[in-house]
Amino acid sequence: MNLNQSERRIHVTLLIIGLMVLGWSYIDHRLTFGWILLTVPIVIASILFISTYKKFTFTTLIYIIGFFWACLLMVGAKYTYTYVPIFDSISEAFGLTRNYYDRFAHFAQGFVPFLIFREYLMRRGILSNRKSTTLIVIGLVLAFSASWELLEYSTAELSGKSQSFILDMQGDIWDTQLDMLSAIAGAITSWLLLGKIHLRLIEDKMKKQDHLLIHSDSGSVGDKVKSNGDDNDLIT
Repeated sequence: MNLNQSERRIHVTLLIIGLMVLGWSYIDHRLTFGWILLTVPIVIASILFISTYKKFTFTTLIYIIGFFWACLLMVGAKYTYTYVPIFDSISEAFGLTRNYYDRFAHFAQGFVPFLIFREYLMRRGILSNRKSTTLIVIGLVLAFSASWELLEYSTAELSGKSQSFILDMQGDIWDTQLDMLSAIAGAITSWLLLGKIHLRLIEDKMKKQDHLLIHSDSGSVGDKVKSNGDDNDLIT
């Protein structure tokens, strides 16, 4: 898939900055277990995006918001969600009972995957109806959020960490339910704020793909005709 140089430079720059943020997040991190738990998914997702980059390149919007989502997770990995300094200050300023960085991160867990799922399914032709696509993708976001909660639970059980330890990281006894609700809110907000813009970008990307395929097919036909002409010259 052909990309213009400016897009490619943006993508590479985001990757380099992301690696720098990852290194920063490790320096003086608060809790090693939490840091590993939160950074491993980022590394796996990054490897997946890089390995499939030539076969399926997302719109630049996806890479930009994905970058900010990864940074958000890496900040959480450094301090654990419960102790992010900026949100501590917000809690003190407004008299809140807890640090809400965790909730903000789960809002992003709906906001960003909504656009990723939507673009992949539409560009692959798996879903085409706009209204049904929105509902299905919101359902996928909820499933993704629930899977993340199950992963957190499984990791805690396998690591032998106590329930009080996990609750201290996450905040309250209703954390799981509120996290999933935050993800749904993030998905709906993503649709309302970026839905139309993202749809135009998807359509532009698909038009470029069709244009490249047409030219590629034309080139193949032309080469075949030329080859047949050369063979006829040899025969005569």
